[in-house]
This record gives sequence, structure tokens and C-alpha cells, in this order.
Amino acid sequence: MGPEALAALRSRVRRTESAARQAAASGHEQIHILQDGTTHHYNISGIKSPEQLQDELLTLFVWVWSLKDHLKEAYKAKNPDPRLVEDAVNRCPALQYVADIANRAKHGVLRDSRSGKFAELVDVGFTVPQTAITKITVGAFSVGVDVAKPEEVELHAFVKPKDAEPVDAFGILAEAIDAWEVHVIKRIAV
Repeated sequence: MGPEALAALRSRVRRTESAARQAAASGHEQIHILQDGTTHHYNISGIKSPEQLQDELLTLFVWVWSLKDHLKEAYKAKNPDPRLVEDAVNRCPALQYVADIANRAKHGVLRDSRSGKFAELVDVGFTVPQTAITKITVGAFSVGVDVAKPEEVELHAFVKPKDAEPVDAFGILAEAIDAWEVHVIKRIAV
């Protein structure tokens, strides 16, 4: 892997991270069926859906973890020992959690856990403060919410290791990206 390809991959990770951290979107609809069979529609404009946020986060986890194989190739090309990349992973719990979540996302199940804790991505969603909402429209079977200030929306997602308290997923991703940059990439930067 040459410097240009590595730079392109690092840029992709930064773009994906930036997209995941933004709440703004055209909007989405949620449908809920109550116990009596009544269907209620919730139309929320101005922000992405929790599912979109989860998709973006899983994409980011996969790309951050995919850096490992690319970095090993870059190490081979520059002659440092590629095992140093694995050593960095073994020293960084955040990278190990990223591995668990990325591998579960790619394969559907996680038989082996890099962290030993079978970490999962959980509780993906957002909190919309009243100050971000310009209008709420209530109908017999529908609710419309117009979010005019998506920058005030608080996104949340957590990494849940088995038998441990959940940890902020955005923090885990930032720590993992930092580990790649500080402990791995800087060794081969030209």
C-alpha cells in the first residue's frame, strides 16, 4: 500500500466519522402498531433515523477495523515488522471493541472476540431538545415533528462489552482512530 492509498483510506474514515456525527437529514418516518392493531405514523423532518445512524456507525467501525490489514501491508512495504500493527491492537481495548463490532457487522455473528468481551453496538438513537423543534403536529393517528436545529440534537450510541457497563461508541471510535494514527501510522509516515 502506497502513501496515496493510505491517505485516501484515512480520508474515507474521517468523512465517514463526520457523517456519523451529524444529525441533519431530510427526515424519516416511524410506524408503530399498538396492541389494539391501530397504526400510528411519526414523521420526523430534519434529522436522520436511528437506523441510518446505526448504519453509518457500523460502516465506520468496519472501516476503522479495515485499516489494520492495510496498515500491515504498508508496514511490509516500508520494512517495519507488520506484527507491530497487531501489537498495537493488543494494547488498545478500543481497537479490540472496534474489531468485535466490525466483525459482527460483517459476518452476522461473532464466534471469536478480539476483546474477549464480545462487544456489541447498542442503544443507537438521539435526544431532541425542545429548542431544536419548530413545530409538532398531532393527528388522530399521526405525529409530525419538524426539527429545525439538528445541530442541537444529541446522538448517542454505546459499545456494550459482555458483563461490563456500556461505553460511549463515539469515544471508542475516536480512541481507536487515535491509536492507529499515534501508535501505527506515525511509524511509517514519510
